[in-house]
Amino acid sequence: MMKKIISTFAITASLLLSTQAKAVIIDASTAIPDANILLNFNGLDWVYAGPIGTGEWGEGNIEAPEYRASEGWRYATAMEWAMRPDWTDFIIGDASINPDSGFGDHSLYRFASEYWSNFNHIDLSDASMGLITNGLDIGSLEEAWDTWYVRDSRTSSVPESSSIALLGLGLFGLLIARRKKN
Repeated sequence: MMKKIISTFAITASLLLSTQAKAVIIDASTAIPDANILLNFNGLDWVYAGPIGTGEWGEGNIEAPEYRASEGWRYATAMEWAMRPDWTDFIIGDASINPDSGFGDHSLYRFASEYWSNFNHIDLSDASMGLITNGLDIGSLEEAWDTWYVRDSRTSSVPESSSIALLGLGLFGLLIARRKKN
């Protein structure tokens, strides 16, 4: 009897430990934070949306950009794709990144898989080999290609306060020089 209980417990424990919980997609009403997630490149915001193509493993594993249409996300055009960033452009700071494995650290690399897919990591080995899709018509949608989406940049063209301060100091200096001349 004791052997049966121990055996049942061991089987249950091994099943629980061997199955990983599926990550939950963050609801579309929660905006993707720009810091440490998005990459502004060539006037566009790029997002590393997930570690698979949109058609891989069936529906619901990775959402199309329309899932976050309220934020302006869309598929990259062929021209935009030709000018896309390199996978290394998503590295934050001087981080040393090993592309030979999955990756899930937002403090070292920009990605938003949990906002688009039921994954909380990306596969840098795919990106480093160029296995990336726009999710629509560039790259493979059925194989293990990672997905990137794009939107028009939301960065403001308002000058930084330090630039305004320098301009003010320059104008003040010109005013003082003019007064001394008179």
